[in-house]
Amino acid sequence: MNFSKVSEFATNLYDDIDNIKKKKSKLDAEKVYEFVDQISLLRKPFKEYFEMTENEYYEEESDHGLTLQHKDKKLKNMRDRVLVNHVDGSILNNEINFTYNHETPYDENGKYQVEGDLHLISFSLQVIGAVGANTKIGDIRNSLSKDALLSLGLAARAVNEWQNKKD
Repeated sequence: MNFSKVSEFATNLYDDIDNIKKKKSKLDAEKVYEFVDQISLLRKPFKEYFEMTENEYYEEESDHGLTLQHKDKKLKNMRDRVLVNHVDGSILNNEINFTYNHETPYDENGKYQVEGDLHLISFSLQVIGAVGANTKIGDIRNSLSKDALLSLGLAARAVNEWQNKKD
């Protein structure tokens, strides 16, 4: 996996957030799915998770970082996200510690706020890309939260759905 491409994608996305919000450009959600799949942390290809229920994911794979409140709802409708916001530790000693925040891209009235998911994707990929450029992918797999990786893909799916919706 080419982590410099991940970082470049994240930087370009961050620079393009305003244009995406104005619908002058689009997020390439497929590229995000590809990054998620290339990390090879989740057991299935990412798109197979859309139709999985929260309960199925919780029982089969979750590392319990997400707040799963609707056991029968599909993951594609999940509102909780886990943002990868920082990393510390020692790359030389293979001790990588990612830190996370819970995020929701919905306001208090339940309205979707695309900027939240765009920031989540950009920031998370920026952190993952920087670490990946300096260590082995196995170290990332051993340290990264599955729920955070799932959140990346779910955020990309939600942005893609928003940008393709007729106003």
